[in-house]
Amino acid sequence: MIEKARSMLASYNTAMTELQALIDDSFVDAVKTLASLESVLIITGLGKSGLVGQKAAATFSSTGTPSAFVHPVEALHGDLGIVQPGSAMLAISKGGGNEETIEFARQYRSVVNGPVITLSEPASRLEDLADIALHIPPLPEIDEWDLAPTTSTMTSMAVCDVLAICTQQSKDLTADDFAQFHPSGTLGKRLLLNVGDLMISGSDLPIQALNVSFADLVYEISSKGMGMVLLTEKNGELFGVLTDGDIRRLMARDEPVTEMTAAECFRASRRGDDLPKVDRGWTTANTKAIDCLSQMQIHQITSLVILEGQTPIGLVRMQDLVAAGL
Repeated sequence: MIEKARSMLASYNTAMTELQALIDDSFVDAVKTLASLESVLIITGLGKSGLVGQKAAATFSSTGTPSAFVHPVEALHGDLGIVQPGSAMLAISKGGGNEETIEFARQYRSVVNGPVITLSEPASRLEDLADIALHIPPLPEIDEWDLAPTTSTMTSMAVCDVLAICTQQSKDLTADDFAQFHPSGTLGKRLLLNVGDLMISGSDLPIQALNVSFADLVYEISSKGMGMVLLTEKNGELFGVLTDGDIRRLMARDEPVTEMTAAECFRASRRGDDLPKVDRGWTTANTKAIDCLSQMQIHQITSLVILEGQTPIGLVRMQDLVAAGL
């Protein structure tokens, strides 16, 4: 069984190699056509080719080419109304002899006379209706009876995927453009979420002036539950950050912390040579949250102060970023 599975995968590898040889100038023409569309890309196919088409429509739409899958039978019974001037069609059929798909392509051309791109084995009937003909290699399926659509669906889907990505790249879309199509989930959060959307701010922000007493300092740390406090100068600008760990280390050294001000605690608690230096423990509200996570990892810290100018307006912890799904 293991050898049989490996043999089937080897057949896929052969199919992909032969598919590469079929990519020619027609593929370039297809990319140019799709990149300049003024309306929606209509994708159609029947059976397993239809399922490939549904996936292709989702891929094209998510990469910046508005697309819709239209079942060829439903199209001939009313759904042809989705066809608009400025659109194009991508018709998928392994052998290219499916009557419903052929008729839909024919009706599409009669309604809007838009470009028709076909994807099938070479020299098919469907290809006769094409402005641009793309091909998959005419190879046997991997089942012993050469019946189950496997090799053909794999190669068809590969062409659709590559066509979608090449079209996206030809439009010079950026990662931010891509993010607009994926606002939810981990992908959207990585690309769209700014740290300002997650930061602790307002009355929840632990912040105190430099001249407050040790008692006020401890109360602020414990009441806000952040394990730290931001210290500010008289003009409101950030002076530094003091953590509960800093205070514990002062007490372990028998420092007279109860008699010290916040400024004195801060100066006495500065990191020794045995601890990594923090070159940049701050950022701005419009920084991507995922970049903040990387910044924390680089500097081996678990929080960042959010500044507006030199004034602290928020705080974000690693645990907040992790909880947000980053």
